Amino acid sequence: MADWLVVRLPGHGSETVAWAAVDSQGHLLATPGTGTLAEAAGAVAARKVAVLLPAGDVLLTEAVLPAKAGAKLAQLVPYALEEQVADDIDTLHFAVGRRDTLSGRTAIAVVGKPVMQAVMAQLAEAGLAPTALYSEASLIAANPGQVVAWLEDDMLVLRAADRPPVVAPVTTLQDTFGFLATTQAYGEGVEPARVSLLLHAPAADWQRHAGELGFLQEHFAAAKVQILPQGSLPWLASQIELAGAVNLLQGDHAQRTAGARDLRRWRLPAALAAALVLLFVGTKLFEIRRLNAAERALDVEIEQTFRAAMPGSLDARDARERMEQRYRALQDNGGQAGLLPALGAYARASAASPDATLQSLSLRDGALDLRVRAGDAQSLDRINQQLRAQGLTSEITSGTAAADSGYEGRIQIRLAGA
Repeated sequence: MADWLVVRLPGHGSETVAWAAVDSQGHLLATPGTGTLAEAAGAVAARKVAVLLPAGDVLLTEAVLPAKAGAKLAQLVPYALEEQVADDIDTLHFAVGRRDTLSGRTAIAVVGKPVMQAVMAQLAEAGLAPTALYSEASLIAANPGQVVAWLEDDMLVLRAADRPPVVAPVTTLQDTFGFLATTQAYGEGVEPARVSLLLHAPAADWQRHAGELGFLQEHFAAAKVQILPQGSLPWLASQIELAGAVNLLQGDHAQRTAGARDLRRWRLPAALAAALVLLFVGTKLFEIRRLNAAERALDVEIEQTFRAAMPGSLDARDARERMEQRYRALQDNGGQAGLLPALGAYARASAASPDATLQSLSLRDGALDLRVRAGDAQSLDRINQQLRAQGLTSEITSGTAAADSGYEGRIQIRLAGA
């Protein structure tokens, strides 16, 4: 296995890069250096080059993708992450990592295309042709026995076993770790008091937070601080073969050999035409399948809503027309005063508990009864509190833990004029 030269790009507002040469076991081969990219290029020799992007520039996440998607996998990734990214997916570069055979989830790194283009232009200008381009956060290797964290400047990166690294700003460690505890950063349903923490930090950065060691020891089952006397880079470089980081050099930025470039010269027009045809057909097929799946899911939701609103009706055909007839009949009977406002209030209140689903509803004696399934009793109570905050008279009339998982209860809303 070859040696590595690991080059760490600076954060915003700095032009000084740092580099360190390590062997395949992560041991330092020379004193780390700092300077310009051109000076870093002079230290390459026969080593493979890995360039590290600032942790805040790259989103590290994961998604469930088909195990046998093959070459089409890269086309599926943007759609799988549409709800996780705020930017237009056309402006983002996606890189796919390893698939965990136990969880079925695939590691993915996301970075803005302008960032990639700027970095690749800078590297080319300095004469650097990297083998890999990583987020520096992805070089924190997971430890099955504990949570690993890295503190530097005003940033904290946390890596729990079987979870992608999480980057968070730091004012105080208590605020940061308190926030992370609310985001399931340690694993689904895992409390910090059940795990041990190993925190790595340069000496100067730890000195600013050393007074919070007592908090860490109370917050976690155990807490240990590892000082990095030579700074963060040697430690990050030492894990380059262990961390399983996602290489951003994929797609348009994939590394190519000289022979491949020569071969592509005369095949480029035909390859581009074939790629466009395949991409068009593949995109259309994928879109058709997605729309068909969405239509089937919508049909199921319509039928479920219909049966919940009109229990005892076996035939769900013409569901919308029949429910409108039922609605008008309720209006004519005078028992509907405030029904629509109550339903609208519930829709707003349920936003406080995204895991809650409405199972059924019924209207009798001027009261609207809602059967709601939520993650736990607290989620149900939050919905009830939100209803009251909107001026409604509501109460939880029953509740019990579901047989499989979650919590099921009933909320009664007294309608206006009842």
